Amino acid sequence: MIKLAGGGGGLGSVTTNATLTGAGTGASPLSVAGEPLPYFQQGSLIASTSLAAANDVMISGFVLPYSLTFSNINVMVFTADAVGLYDLGIYSKAGALLAHVGAQSLPATGFQTFPIVGGAQTLAPGLYAFGWTGNANAAALNQDSGALIVWIFNGNVATSVAGVLPSSVGALAIAVHQFPLFFFLD
Repeated sequence: MIKLAGGGGGLGSVTTNATLTGAGTGASPLSVAGEPLPYFQQGSLIASTSLAAANDVMISGFVLPYSLTFSNINVMVFTADAVGLYDLGIYSKAGALLAHVGAQSLPATGFQTFPIVGGAQTLAPGLYAFGWTGNANAAALNQDSGALIVWIFNGNVATSVAGVLPSSVGALAIAVHQFPLFFFLD
């Protein structure tokens, strides 16, 4: 947590080890650098979901309220699959693939980290969707079946080949839903 000291509406000091950046204007808003989890899709980890069929593409929307540079996609694997090939990625609201990890197995359960293809990517604030696919449907990822709301959650939005996400899934319409997948970007 950041505690700002100083009165009169001005910035006095930051009393933690975080770094406050920006000028506090519309063109340069204030932000905190060094957050321990740059982006975390939260929930209660009380359910899991798998792909309906091999080569299905499933998406779960999220709102990114700040600019974010990340190099890894992290997921909670509920059911592992050391044989099938799966891809995890981030899509724009327009449906363009912005970052992904490439086809690989999900060999273990629990928290897993996957580096994205091509190195670090930066996202501007906006609506995005986490997507995943596989050439099999044996693996399952943790999801929330409770009260957390996302702007879209949908399976079978497109098809993939050989466990690699397609470069586009078409424009994503807002369709408020209740079951986000768990992931975080760092």
